[in-house]
Amino acid sequence: MLLKVTDHPEATIIHIKGRLDSATAPELESQVLSSLEGGRQHLVLDFSELEYINSAGLRILVLGYQRLHPLGGQVMVCGVKDYIAEVFDISGYNRVFRMCPDLDQAIRYLSAPPDGQ
Repeated sequence: MLLKVTDHPEATIIHIKGRLDSATAPELESQVLSSLEGGRQHLVLDFSELEYINSAGLRILVLGYQRLHPLGGQVMVCGVKDYIAEVFDISGYNRVFRMCPDLDQAIRYLSAPPDGQ
């Protein structure tokens, strides 16, 4: 798995390439915790190059959600391939995390005024 972290004024964006499983999840967990400890309120995970995810990877998303949601923040997931979207649909996580078709839409959502105008 390869991670590329980009700081945006509204969020930390983590681009993930490869497999997110029990062998690679600790690296993502470390990055997520580092971002959260830095005071970031939003986390965007770009899955456009993600090939596989299992429960260990999903656990990291839940960890971010549990820390950010009480503070009014959120975890956003974008660029999900169809077969990975199925995992989110079956597990119900598509209703927990904001899902965006691509990174541009996720950024537009974060940059929009709170009243949606």
